[in-house]
Amino acid sequence: MATLAIAVVVSQFHTSYVERELSVQSQTEHYVKAMEAHVIYSIQSVDLSLIGFANAIKVLPAKQSRSPETMADLLSSRGSSFDSDYWITFIDAKGNGVATSTATNIVGNSYADRDYFKAHLDEANKGKLFIGEPSIGKVSKKKLFFLSRRVETAKGEFLGVVVAPLNVERYVKVFENSRFNSDISITLVHGGGKIIARVPNFQEAFARDLGATALFDNIRRASSGTYKVVSIIDNLSRIFSYRMIDGLPLIIVVGSNDTESTRLQQQNYLTAGAGLAVLLLLMLGAGHFSLRTYTRQEEREQRYRTLYTASREMEVQLLANEEERRKNEESMKLAALLFQNSGDAMMVSDADGKILTVNPAFSILSGYTEKELVGHRTYELASGRDDQEFFTRMFDCIINTGYWKGELWQQNKDGEEYLVSMLVNTVYDEQGNPFRYVALLSDITKKKESEDLIWRQANFDALTGLPNRRMFHEHLRQEMKKTDRSHLPMALVFVDLDHFKEVNDTLGHDKGDMLLKEVATRLSRSVRSTDTVARLGGDEFTVIISELRNAGDVVRTAQEILKQMSTPFQLGDGVDKQVAHISSSIGITLYPEDGKDAECLIKNADQAMYAAKQQGRNRFNYFAPFMQEASRERMTLVSELREAVEREQLRILFQPIIDLSNGAIVKAEALVRWQHPVRGLMNPAEFIGSAESSGVIVGIGDWVFRQAAREVRKLQALGTPTFRISVNKSTWQFRDCDSNYQQWLDFLQELELNPRSIIIEVTESLLLETANANSDHVLAFQHAHMQLSLDDFGSGHCSVAFLKRFGIDYIKIDPAFVHQGADGMLICEAIIAMAHKLGIKVIAEGIETPQQLSALTAAGCDLGQGYLFSKPISGEELEKQLQKQAHL
Repeated sequence: MATLAIAVVVSQFHTSYVERELSVQSQTEHYVKAMEAHVIYSIQSVDLSLIGFANAIKVLPAKQSRSPETMADLLSSRGSSFDSDYWITFIDAKGNGVATSTATNIVGNSYADRDYFKAHLDEANKGKLFIGEPSIGKVSKKKLFFLSRRVETAKGEFLGVVVAPLNVERYVKVFENSRFNSDISITLVHGGGKIIARVPNFQEAFARDLGATALFDNIRRASSGTYKVVSIIDNLSRIFSYRMIDGLPLIIVVGSNDTESTRLQQQNYLTAGAGLAVLLLLMLGAGHFSLRTYTRQEEREQRYRTLYTASREMEVQLLANEEERRKNEESMKLAALLFQNSGDAMMVSDADGKILTVNPAFSILSGYTEKELVGHRTYELASGRDDQEFFTRMFDCIINTGYWKGELWQQNKDGEEYLVSMLVNTVYDEQGNPFRYVALLSDITKKKESEDLIWRQANFDALTGLPNRRMFHEHLRQEMKKTDRSHLPMALVFVDLDHFKEVNDTLGHDKGDMLLKEVATRLSRSVRSTDTVARLGGDEFTVIISELRNAGDVVRTAQEILKQMSTPFQLGDGVDKQVAHISSSIGITLYPEDGKDAECLIKNADQAMYAAKQQGRNRFNYFAPFMQEASRERMTLVSELREAVEREQLRILFQPIIDLSNGAIVKAEALVRWQHPVRGLMNPAEFIGSAESSGVIVGIGDWVFRQAAREVRKLQALGTPTFRISVNKSTWQFRDCDSNYQQWLDFLQELELNPRSIIIEVTESLLLETANANSDHVLAFQHAHMQLSLDDFGSGHCSVAFLKRFGIDYIKIDPAFVHQGADGMLICEAIIAMAHKLGIKVIAEGIETPQQLSALTAAGCDLGQGYLFSKPISGEELEKQLQKQAHL
């Protein structure tokens, strides 16, 4: 019987020990979930900042997105919005530190060896958050781990990495505050195996590798679970619960020391041993008395059995009650711990809406202490932005469903308004009546501001504040739908500024920006408040005039825009004040009359605007179907023109230039023609404009130059070593992206041809543009000893200073002056006199009569060309004329 009693007691104590371990396991699992929620919240908060900066950099213009100063300004301007637990750093595409949101100087530090930088070099990580392994900061020397995102331009080009180093001390503090006894250990582990934060023993544990421990053996079998092992950090036996955070390379591990279980087991064994010893003594006494009387023995045995049974039941009940009490205490402690240490603000009110308690995070958010808030109504914190109807809907939802989630404007103690994301849940009593309301709040003011900024940058022009191309397309589709419903027509107006490029080139880009802002203001004043004004880019604007009840409204609007654009613009103030004169060309198309979809309307308005420019500018033009045909013809012409050089359809002719003092041919101008397979021989006026606008002019100009160089080399070999040929050069060929002037110089060297054999012929407008942009190309010809000739002199605004600056060798008088009779000849005489004073020779173009020749010769003109001497001829004919001239 004694053996049976011992077995029963031992079995009971073993069961109690197992239940204790299960309780410890449940406790650690609850801890893991609580700590996981805190880590996820902190990671998401920092990641939101990274996304905001990456998007802000992405929409910057190309030059600014690669400017260290811009990056520094962008980060430093937001540095105050971060707490001391993390900051933002931008690293360029080579791994060099550029700027940080703190005052720390990181320039000169290379981060190319960091795992997060190497990860973002792989495009597979595009758009993904990368969490790097913990390490010591290169500059801050703090214990950190890193969140980072890849930064790209709008075209997808890799610009660098924006990284947020997080001070792991923040997690150590939270973990330490979360432990309600010293038996608990909390650890945050990186997926690569290294410890990020741990309490206790943080200093010894930081960055220690757990990859070869029982933790990762268990992780390979399941993403969450529980195991028991001796910790390698403090050599204590613990029951550990772990969980891998979904979508993040992070693991939360919580351990509880089972010392308490061992102590209770030993105590229970001592109690059981003492109880059993007493029981055995009682049994011996009962045996002794049984010899005296069998009846008393039976009675005593029965009493002992009853006593033992009652004792056993009482022991079991006491153990069960103790365990239940412990569980309740732990749950209450954990709930209170989470309430006090939650990063989200929490508020509890009674059924009447009076505040009962708030947590510290709520006090930080609102500025009020718990004592100041208790007893007040919850609606007293509202800012007044949300109307009564909003609160009515909110309360109705809570009453009907017991739940509400949304965004609400509140006001803090200092009177500042802030936006919160609020979640309200109802706690009911046993009768099903509302007992408590629990509200969870998060400050999303900066998040909303960041989202609004990103949205505005994506949809509005940064310079003028007008809707950009993307928003314009959205408005256009909406207005088309409105027209379909109302059956009232809509007009799409394209506005292109005339002579804006000249303002930019002469007054500078700062004044050009001022002009564009003023244009946006004037356009907005010229239309109705219901109409939409947008900037597509550059000097192109659009106006959407909706719900037209009178066709004359479009004409009046177009005329007002023309008037506003032709009125002089006052740019700047004080000594920097400048006046700009421009005009506008306007194209108008109607919906649904001219097209059924947005693309067709945009194309129609653009064609109508192009026609207005062709007709002289400063006017408006309605779309007509024939414009589509003209546009198709231009596109076809450009397509055929691209193949003209390869198919050897271009021809080069030469118009002789005569020395007026002796009538000898001393130079020639190279002129290009196009032998079109269908249209026949085409003059430059028929295709040069299309060649320039499409960029084909670069290839044509290169071909003409090489043909002219070969021809002049051939002519000089015939006995005229000083003979020269002039080649016209388009403005488009001087632009950085298109110019191939260095190849021209190399080609002359290849032919062993003296550069002075070629004369580069440019226009006044080209000099004006080049003088304010980049004069290297023009000066390169001068430094190579090639001569420069200024074509159509007198028709533009070129100053005498430009003639000296660019070392002009020849001036070609505009043919219009040659043909104007006596008045024109007076201008020619003045030009000739001025040029000779500057040491520049003069060529008169368009000489067609002996009278013109005589007058120009008398005025001292040096050279002349025109049909009086010769029409443009082939290279073979020019060679014959020079050979004939040599034999005279």
